[in-house]
Amino acid sequence: MAARRRRDNVVVAVLAVLAVLGGGRTILGWFSTPPRGPSDDTTTRIIGRSQLAESFARDFVVTYLGASANQQDKIAEYVSAGQQVTLPSAGRQVSDAAVVFAEREITNAQLDVWTVTISARVGKGAGTSAPASTSSSSTTTSAASNTGTASNTSASAGSARQYYRVAVSVSAGRVRALTVPAAVEAPGRGSDLALANENSCSADTPFGQVVSGFLTAYLTGTGDLSRYTVPNSGIAAPTPPPFVSVDTVMVAAESSGCGADGATTARILATVNPKAADGVSPTLAYPLTMILSAGQWQVQRIDPLPPLRNPLSVVVGQATQGPQPQSSPSSSATTTTPSSAVQIPPATQN
Repeated sequence: MAARRRRDNVVVAVLAVLAVLGGGRTILGWFSTPPRGPSDDTTTRIIGRSQLAESFARDFVVTYLGASANQQDKIAEYVSAGQQVTLPSAGRQVSDAAVVFAEREITNAQLDVWTVTISARVGKGAGTSAPASTSSSSTTTSAASNTGTASNTSASAGSARQYYRVAVSVSAGRVRALTVPAAVEAPGRGSDLALANENSCSADTPFGQVVSGFLTAYLTGTGDLSRYTVPNSGIAAPTPPPFVSVDTVMVAAESSGCGADGATTARILATVNPKAADGVSPTLAYPLTMILSAGQWQVQRIDPLPPLRNPLSVVVGQATQGPQPQSSPSSSATTTTPSSAVQIPPATQN
């Protein structure tokens, strides 16, 4: 009995200390069921409400900026008619409206409040307003039809891309603007991240040869793409081929060996100057993962991101701000020529 009493006293003392340090909620938390995390249904509802708010805000901005003084009734479809709204005598041409950003500011069981930023090209003195509708599909069609006209007349009409933010309430599938739009600044320019590829590989290196052949086959439809890819890679060339030729392929790799240093895997960044049928096309970039199989380098996949320095580093001017790799090459571009050329599998089709 004495031992049991002492044990009970120790338990009580421990619980008392925990109650003082962490509060009674900590102790109750040991015995309560943890809160449920977000479910697929919850996520789907949030996405749906976001899309509803975004569509409504885009419609509102297009209608509001294109409205004239005798179109107050159109504005009342989106925001309270009790607000003091002054419209110009002639509406402006509005085109190319797009959602830039949306954020949920308030949420409860009854409604959500979102802020949505819209960008649009607004022409001065157009004389007519863009067609407006409360439905997303009609506004999208209207904006799309106006885009072609605006692109041809933007210089004469003085169109410029502007940004507007709208607060929108969503309740039981119904949407309403809290106020008229506010003109805001454009999204700021972000920071450049340092890439991990610091070594330039010449055309006669293993990487240079394989990547050149791969991108030529991939972009022009000439040659056998399977010669340069691993079996079952799933890489399919664009159809129809978007270009007729490839002029220059530049390859940057993490290793200065450029495929001749004994490595078996590599991530590289290839930039290519293709030519379209009219002879015009800008430079394109392709991050690639490559593996060495049976002595032959092959493309495993086209990556969504270029290889980044690890840990991530920000480029400020010509300098890189952040942790530097323990060993770095003496120059940012090093060309290495291997002792032997790369071997490419023979073609399997014409």
